[in-house]
Amino acid sequence: MFTPIELYPMKGTQIRRTRGFLAGLVCAAALPALGTEVSCISAGRLDSQQRWAPQFASVRLLDEAGRPLSARSKSDLSRVRGVELTAPALLSACDFGRPIVKGDALPDTKAPVPAARPGRLAVQAVGFSPLQVGGELVELQVRVSAEAVTMITR
Repeated sequence: MFTPIELYPMKGTQIRRTRGFLAGLVCAAALPALGTEVSCISAGRLDSQQRWAPQFASVRLLDEAGRPLSARSKSDLSRVRGVELTAPALLSACDFGRPIVKGDALPDTKAPVPAARPGRLAVQAVGFSPLQVGGELVELQVRVSAEAVTMITR
């Protein structure tokens, strides 16, 4: 009798791709069981003078009435209560205040990762993480339902 490895021999790259795909499936399968998940999306960054530099074009900040919010500085971001996404936004863990490290090497394979679908989401918190190049990354903590999550390859 043959083992699955003998029937379907895979090389190292194929194994890494399969592992990444399976990890994405596990994440997608876990979301419906939880109903919703609290994650963060990146909205843009602040320069060293605490001004937008830049705000991501696919992320529109909203005030408590759901109107577009014109934020020009860090203090303006305290009024953010919602976000409108015009394109999928990568979901990540919320690490407010933790420095963002610069990645020296790019991954050799692309794998599916969870992202929030375009639409409106309520913002629970706004956080800032220092960047090595100066300034801060602006992260929005959002609650995303399973139906609002899609998998994209990056």
